[in-house]
Amino acid sequence: MRYAKYLKWPLRAALALCAWFVIHCALITIDGFSDSYSRDHPADAEIILGNMVLAKGQPGDVLEKRLQKGLELFQAGCARHIICSGGQGQNEVFEASTMRDWLIARGVDETLISVDNFGKDSYCTAREARRIFAARGWKSALIVSHFTHVSRCKLAFHRFDFSDMKSAHADFAWSDFKAFPHEFFGYYYYVLRRDK
Repeated sequence: MRYAKYLKWPLRAALALCAWFVIHCALITIDGFSDSYSRDHPADAEIILGNMVLAKGQPGDVLEKRLQKGLELFQAGCARHIICSGGQGQNEVFEASTMRDWLIARGVDETLISVDNFGKDSYCTAREARRIFAARGWKSALIVSHFTHVSRCKLAFHRFDFSDMKSAHADFAWSDFKAFPHEFFGYYYYVLRRDK
């Protein structure tokens, strides 16, 4: 019992952190599922966020779901162009180039696709997207990723002065919930991140 007073504050801190984590996850889930794209007001470009590419140069399951959603939105007229963004993955394969090839194989005009091979994370994707948008005079963006990832993407894009921004989530899978710890700590890392 004499050690109880020393445990009281660490236990309270742990409980507070757990509550913070649960609330944060609930909020990014709501935000991630709240798609805001419009066929009546298409975005200048949709940005599909990269993910793992398999050793054979094929998109992994997560990336393929994002690409499928992006293709669906593009074909429905929700965006006029596509930016594929991703860094260098396994076996020196670039995610964005793999994404472009996947879209072209499914009928997307190559001239409507921009490739960002510098998008090693969401923050870098937003920074490169700002450069592409400025060069082409684009204003409105549609972010395509998994629901757990959307809030962190929005934070990054806000940091790079995107104001007209919509979002859409890829098809849900129960495995998506495994990303919560990464997204929790990643979000607050982006809050503190200042490099531009």
